[in-house]
Amino acid sequence: MKTKKILIKLIGILMLLQQFDMQAQEYFPFPQDSAVWYSVYQWPAPYPPYIYYRTYKYEAKGDTIINDFEYTKLYWSPVNDSDNKSGYEGAYRVDIENDKVYFIDSYYNTESLLYDFSLVPGDTITISGTDYDPFNLVCLDTTTILINGVPHKKLLVYSYLSNGTECYTNWVEGIGSLRMPIETDEFCAGFFEWMYDLTCFFYKDEQIYEWEENPYFEGCIGTNVGIEKCENEKSFAVIPNPVAGTSHLVCNTSNNTLFDYQIIDVNGNVLQSALGVKPDDILIQNSHFSNGIYLLRLYSHNIKQYFSIKFIIN
Repeated sequence: MKTKKILIKLIGILMLLQQFDMQAQEYFPFPQDSAVWYSVYQWPAPYPPYIYYRTYKYEAKGDTIINDFEYTKLYWSPVNDSDNKSGYEGAYRVDIENDKVYFIDSYYNTESLLYDFSLVPGDTITISGTDYDPFNLVCLDTTTILINGVPHKKLLVYSYLSNGTECYTNWVEGIGSLRMPIETDEFCAGFFEWMYDLTCFFYKDEQIYEWEENPYFEGCIGTNVGIEKCENEKSFAVIPNPVAGTSHLVCNTSNNTLFDYQIIDVNGNVLQSALGVKPDDILIQNSHFSNGIYLLRLYSHNIKQYFSIKFIIN
């Protein structure tokens, strides 16, 4: 009987510890150590494969004292790339009590607000980015998502630049932006002409997040930088582009070649897809999509490679 009571107490303690651990993860605004982010950076190119991309690694390593505050140092480096440049990005500090994160850029050496996870829909804050004049950032919506069984607060935030560029991004408490950890410091990093997307996030060597709808490659790391030819020097194009009525995939390859394809919007949502189809059967109809920029992702069964083509609906 005594053993049974001890066992019940132990179970109760374990449940309380588990509940405390979940709460700690749920409300922990940003990792302060042992964190690694992988972000894919992509931009358009005038020749195949039309979208270039490379993966960058951001790593929180060590701390430092600045103006009597403790900061975490952030480093960056390209992954699997001939470009060996890497270095110190800056330092950030986490205000746990107010759910805010501040960042000091390595070049400008001035502190700015990086995240405010206390925002609710309708809240507006002013961001002083390093490359832009101060701009407003608006919280449009908040939700709760489960990642590895742990609830995390997710914020949809919006801003715009004086040149008319509109920017949308998602923040997840405990991870940061779903594009790159210091995106707010480099806003607008969320529009399609040059865009980051978070592929993976690790905390204390445990993988917490992976971008499951990655249209470029499997896993955390990938790069096609330096690839100027594809499909044995046979190029691809969406004709006409922008799409006015119905556009076709044009490529100088045999129509017996089979492709898997996906049409993906700028938020990573797959809107249309098919497996094992011939090039002539890949059609894009204007009436099926809203105005905007999209990605046609192709996978060649012949050479086992992915290719991406940007097209516009207007």
